[in-house]
Amino acid sequence: MRPIAVLNAIVFGSAAAITFGLLGVVVIFLVLKGSNPAMSNEFPALLRSSAVFAVLAAVSGASLFALLKTLKWRWLAQAAMWAVVAGIAALYWPD
Repeated sequence: MRPIAVLNAIVFGSAAAITFGLLGVVVIFLVLKGSNPAMSNEFPALLRSSAVFAVLAAVSGASLFALLKTLKWRWLAQAAMWAVVAGIAALYWPD
């Protein structure tokens, strides 16, 4: 496997694991929603984070697939993946 594909696989695996973990926390929040009102304040940010990392997992998965199959659109997919990574960095970068 080429080094860019290895790096892409690391991004995909990390994004999938983070998404899975965040979705588990979403389920816990939904179960415990009524017992702690402070959780309601954090729920929108949790959903946003879950969605952002789900998008990264989808885009990086498509990019990895395109790289491994050497499809025509593989470099466009790579650019999209790195744009999403940059967007996430900008979203979470402290002001």
